[in-house]
Amino acid sequence: MRFLLMSLLGIFISSACHAADDPAAERIKKILTTPKSWTMYLEHTDAATPGERAQKFGWQYLEQDGKLVGRRVPRLAFGDCDSEITLRADGFTFRWCDPQLGGASPSLRYDQTDAKYPFKSIEPRKIWLQADD
Repeated sequence: MRFLLMSLLGIFISSACHAADDPAAERIKKILTTPKSWTMYLEHTDAATPGERAQKFGWQYLEQDGKLVGRRVPRLAFGDCDSEITLRADGFTFRWCDPQLGGASPSLRYDQTDAKYPFKSIEPRKIWLQADD
């Protein structure tokens, strides 16, 4: 009986924690999908913001078949794909489509205090997102 109660309590707590994360993840999704496109800056640097040498890509986030995906814009003629986005309460993770990047999964955090670059990574290969609209 004690095992059953502990199991039910664990399920309840797990469900409650997941439900608490949903509004924050939905807010992240709305922020990502509201602008028509984003500029993604990519650079190996210790700097807090991208420099003149940063690579720039057009990027778009949209819902497709019930999932949130990211894609380069304009689309490339070959080697391009839609990357499924994994939302978190504090940001999101995605997988690069380019095999040269080794299938890495960068993690970007949402910084509500930064109006210019609200999403950024802290990894050695830094990424910043800037809304175009």
